[in-house]
Amino acid sequence: MNTSKENMVRKRRHLSAQEKYQIFLEATMAKARGNGNVSEVLRRWGIHASDMTRIRKSVEEAAISAFKARKSRKPKIDYDQYQHLKGEKQRLEATVLEQAAELALLKKKDRSG
Repeated sequence: MNTSKENMVRKRRHLSAQEKYQIFLEATMAKARGNGNVSEVLRRWGIHASDMTRIRKSVEEAAISAFKARKSRKPKIDYDQYQHLKGEKQRLEATVLEQAAELALLKKKDRSG
């Protein structure tokens, strides 16, 4: 004959990432209010304090890794393309200098006569 304890096999509850984040937010808000209702949040969701500790740690690690990931502001180009653009820049700078000198000469010519 089966006892009532044998019939009460507890199934493991699998929470989605969204649900875990919701639990984290609710527990954080309860703690921020200062009335200590974190245990109420845990009871409502049917999880233990150790589960909340793991959820909190996961959120913290994810936040830290998100802030650590530095996104470069400069576009990445290969070395050959860099050399090509560098040469083009020098050529254009030389052209601008030539045109500036010609313009200065033309302005001088107009003033003199």
